[in-house]
Amino acid sequence: MNNKDLSPAQANLKMSLWQVDANSMTSSDIYVWLNDSELPPEVTIRLHELMTYTKKVGKKFFDIGKIVLIKIIEFVKAHPFLIVGAGIGVAVGAAVAALITSIPILGQFLAPVAMALGITITAVGALAGHRLDKSFQGVGEDLFEIAQQFFQLLAEVFNTVFREVAIA
Repeated sequence: MNNKDLSPAQANLKMSLWQVDANSMTSSDIYVWLNDSELPPEVTIRLHELMTYTKKVGKKFFDIGKIVLIKIIEFVKAHPFLIVGAGIGVAVGAAVAALITSIPILGQFLAPVAMALGITITAVGALAGHRLDKSFQGVGEDLFEIAQQFFQLLAEVFNTVFREVAIA
């Protein structure tokens, strides 16, 4: 059943269930998850501010910000390769667009083509990531764990090496 097909009573029930999920997670739990995701501090703070947004629907108050953030977190956890693919596509697309528009004289005329090419590269990255998500379910979490353990080991090595250098 699509969300368009929901009756008002079904929509209220769905919102109430989402509110129960929002109530089960504290703001500090979500803040810890955001910090553990290694997002930039500015993004973490802005997303944490989003959690405070509430809206009165009928006679009830709903934590709309918290519900939206929980749904975003669920989507990111369910589609890690899609997120990475889209991110890589954005970076490559922006670089290609910047290169095209920096061509002397012709760059300004090619700007619409560069923008279309950048959007296309982003879409291709997202599609490639989505295909990987479908092919390798659960691999995203494994890759994240491996990367996290590797960087933790790397940090320990650097701390040990630089500690010895500082003492010597």
